[in-house]
Amino acid sequence: MSVYITYLTTNRPFPETFSGQLTEALDWLLEEYNLAGGEVGVILADDKYLNDLNQKYKNKDKPTDVLSFCYLEPGNEHNDGAREFAVGDIYISVERALEQADQAGHSPEKELFLLAVHGMLHLLGYDHSEENAKLLMQKKERELIEKYSGI
Repeated sequence: MSVYITYLTTNRPFPETFSGQLTEALDWLLEEYNLAGGEVGVILADDKYLNDLNQKYKNKDKPTDVLSFCYLEPGNEHNDGAREFAVGDIYISVERALEQADQAGHSPEKELFLLAVHGMLHLLGYDHSEENAKLLMQKKERELIEKYSGI
């Protein structure tokens, strides 16, 4: 298994089917980007935990919904098939996800899925700081949402 989901918060357990769909989607992305031997951690935490990370690593003293930390070095070939390697970690605030799901009118599972995919795309090099890059990232997000529309 290359996707590990860790619950640092006990606010709300999520169904096993959700974990399976999320793992399948992120594994599919790893394969699509020639990173099939890669490992990704998805850590579900609370606002305080994300606030602390955001302050420490991004110099922003506020909670956020998702943070990604990539461990790959640009230009290195990782998929030699001989070993596993760390791609990165995706931290998600369950509190933010629940609030955003309510505002958007969809399930908490769908919001967590969206945030995990968004974080994964950052690990794969996607960015949304410029309009063209943002549009490419949104297109890829929509593709995955359509593929896994059962969430």
